[in-house]
Formats: sequence, structure tokens, C-alpha cells
Amino acid sequence: MLPAGARNPRAHLIGRRGVVALLLAATTINYVDRQTLSVLAPLLQREMRLTSLDYSYVVNSFLVVYSICYVLAGAMVDRLGTRRGLGYAVVWWSLAEMLHAFATGLVSLCVARALLAVGEAAIIPAGVKAISEWFEDRERGLAVGIFEMGLSIGPILAPPLVVWIAMRQNWRYAFLWTGATGLVWAIPWLLLYRRPAVAASASASDVPWAKVARSRSVLAVGLARFFGDPVWYFYLFWLPKYLADARGLSMASIGAFAWIPFVAALAGGLAGGGISSRLVRAGMPPVRARQAVLLASGLLVSAGVLSVYAASLFGAMLAVSAGAFAMQCWGANLDTLPTDLFPSEQVARAVGLCGLFGSVGGILFMAVTGYLVQHYSYTPVWIATAVMYPVGYLLLRVLLRGYDPNPHKPRPRLSSAL
Repeated sequence: MLPAGARNPRAHLIGRRGVVALLLAATTINYVDRQTLSVLAPLLQREMRLTSLDYSYVVNSFLVVYSICYVLAGAMVDRLGTRRGLGYAVVWWSLAEMLHAFATGLVSLCVARALLAVGEAAIIPAGVKAISEWFEDRERGLAVGIFEMGLSIGPILAPPLVVWIAMRQNWRYAFLWTGATGLVWAIPWLLLYRRPAVAASASASDVPWAKVARSRSVLAVGLARFFGDPVWYFYLFWLPKYLADARGLSMASIGAFAWIPFVAALAGGLAGGGISSRLVRAGMPPVRARQAVLLASGLLVSAGVLSVYAASLFGAMLAVSAGAFAMQCWGANLDTLPTDLFPSEQVARAVGLCGLFGSVGGILFMAVTGYLVQHYSYTPVWIATAVMYPVGYLLLRVLLRGYDPNPHKPRPRLSSAL
């Protein structure tokens, strides 16, 4: 329940379930729009005569801008408010998605991807802020977990949906229709969303950026994301192309199979958050509980490399799905760690700074991936994915050993990012 006297008379128009449902829909649309290019990559490469290295430039045009805007998006949403901040961001990225339909080559694709990144960077900061406005502390973990399910649902829906549109019309309509979905979503959000609580909260503006940035906790989580996030980006942006190049799948087959690993990822996120929460309820300190799941999931991610050596498509998809399951187990716990390590007024900035580490790692890895695929094969890329998560875990464990930056911070009994 909200504090007495902290209600907006128009807030009843949407309700808490409506807020979570709209946020889940927005996150799903965000990842469908992000994945449309990946699904169409083999087709666009042939039509626009793009090399694998060219494709890596297109991917990185998104990641470079995204890494910068990820840090800035929280400040933008705080300034405009949740309703306008997220609403305008969705309209922006939807128009940018539709702009892809008019691309004619490498440069125009890169421009469209960069514009898409500007808007898409706001989804997580705005979503978490909306949850904080509508839910009490003890309820926020579950609410955030539900709306972040879109991170896996979007990649599940994108392959069959985008291929279906492209095969019945053409690839340009795939961008137009997926972009239009976000414009439709923005109507109920802008009309119905109102902040129900007006109680003052701790201000992050009183905490210097430099203080948060110098924290060993930011370095620990940031380095774990630096080595882990690039593998997730590889799955998002390169998996359909890998299935076409290395496994010979047609566009129709990509639509039929490319979504399967993300079903495993969806299950992994729910399992990872649930296991660490169960360990916390059993009495294990939250940071240790997260680390225990991070260790197990970081090792399991290495199963993805077996796809290179699998003789059948079934075996390859099984290996890739095991890796995707483990990656979201990892993500659910790594995303929760800042809430265990920082006071609430610093969490948003800490998450933004750690996300910057992950995006920079993704930029570098995507560039290397494009070079290796064009001049060698996918094998060295898959081998790299097998070792990056364990390296990230070791750095995290060493930097957090015996370190409690805020020993008097109350520890919630339940804390789960997914």
C-alpha cells in the first residue's frame, strides 16, 4: 500500500498490475526492435553486400551510443518524470526502428542503429523508477523481475514474427510494423500513467558521481559485466547469422529455431533469481548467495562452445540453449548485487556505471567477432565465450573478498533481479 495522503486521484486508472503489464510490454517491444536487424542480417548482407566486418560496425554503432546513453538515461528520466521520460523514449526508438526500413547501405544502417540506441537505453532506468514509485521495498524485486522478463520474451518472439513479415511482404515492412508497435504502446502509457506517491525520497544528486565511480564494488561488478555482457550481445546480435553461415539455415529455418535459446534464457533468469533468494531466506548473506549462483552459472555458460563441435543441429541448439540458460542465471544475480552493495540513493548510478563497463566490453568483442568471422571462423569466438564468464567471476570474487562498503546497510530478506 502507498502512504496515506500520497495518492494521485488519476492513478486508479491504471493500477499496479497495469503498470507492470505495460512495462513488460515495453521491455518486450524494446528487445523485438533490437532483434529485428539480427534476424534479418543474412538477408540484408546479401542485398546490401555487407561483409561480416561491416555487420560488426552496424552492431557497434548501436552499442557505442547505447553505452553513453545508458549512463545518461537515468538523469533524463528523473528530470522529465517517469511518464514523459519513458513515453518519449519509446516514441523515439519506435521512429528510429521504422527508419531502418529506408536504409540503403552500411552508413544509413549505422545511423538508424545509433538513433535506436538513444531511446532504447531508457527502458531499464525508467522501468525500475516506475516500480519504485508504485511498490514498497519488499515487493519491488518481484515486480522488477516480471517486467524484465521482456529481455527474454522479445528475442523469443522476434525470429518467427520478423521472418513471417519479411516472407509475406519484405524486410522493410518488418521494421515498419515492429516500430509501429511501440507507437501504439505509448498511447495508453502517456494517457494513463500517473505517479501515485509524492513522498520525498533520498536524492542521488547529493552523492558525487566520483564517489560512486571510485567504489571497489563498482569495479567488481563492472568488470564482471565487462567480461559477461559481450557474450550475451553475441547471442543477441550474431546467433541468427551464425545459424545461417555455419549451419546453413534458411530464413524460414531461422524463424523456426532461433528463438529456442531465449526460452532457455527466460527460464534461467527466473531460476537464478529464485535460487539466490532461497539461499538468502535460508540465512546465507546476500552477497555470498549471489556469488554462489554466479559461480555455477558462469561455468555452465561454457557449454555454448560445444555447439561448434556438435554434428547435428539439435546438438548445437542444445549447447547454445544451455549457455543462454546460464547467462540469465548469471544476469539475475549480477543485476541484483548493486542493491546489496550500495545504499538505495546510489543504486541507480552504480547500475549505470556498471552497465557502461558491459557496453564497452560488448563494443570491443563485437569488433573482434566481425574480424574473426570474416578472416577465420566462428570457432575462436565460441572458445572466447567459454572463458569470459569464469574470468569475470574470478575478478568479482577477488575484488569483493572481505569487502563490505556499507556494513550498516539493512539487508532485505528477498532480493532478485529476475
